[in-house]
Amino acid sequence: MSEEKLKVVYHEIAELINDTIPEKWSEVYLYGEIAEGSQTAYFYYYPEGNGQPVYSNNIPDLFHISEEDYKKLWHQLLDSIQKLWKVFKDDGQEPWTNLTIHLNHSGKFKVHFNYDDLSNANPLEQKTIWAYKHLGILPKSKSGKKFLEKYLQTTEENNQE
Repeated sequence: MSEEKLKVVYHEIAELINDTIPEKWSEVYLYGEIAEGSQTAYFYYYPEGNGQPVYSNNIPDLFHISEEDYKKLWHQLLDSIQKLWKVFKDDGQEPWTNLTIHLNHSGKFKVHFNYDDLSNANPLEQKTIWAYKHLGILPKSKSGKKFLEKYLQTTEENNQE
């Protein structure tokens, strides 16, 4: 696999995240998903000196940034994630379905690739699980809490077998 191509795309993703966040930050957790005919991405970041994560899609409202400017950066981020997926595919690697990138402000990062079939996954449930696993965020809605509780119980039972 072309390490140089990967390095360029990872740098591009990090720069887009940095350009999207209008304040100093310490850590970012990015979720990106590529599926047949669709793709998505979102991230949470921790503002410098603050232990509460900020959801990327809340940036326009919190910082009075135009939706148009935000969406332009978001589409560029999606394009970069697609480029990353293509580098793997072009190299004959098994295409991943989603990834998580943990990035800190000093530039260090970790990437986790997932190969699960997400064709029948509910995007909201997927996000609930991801946010809980990576950030410890509990859902606010009753239905979200109930879903997460059931998921955790099922996972715990499967781990005991």
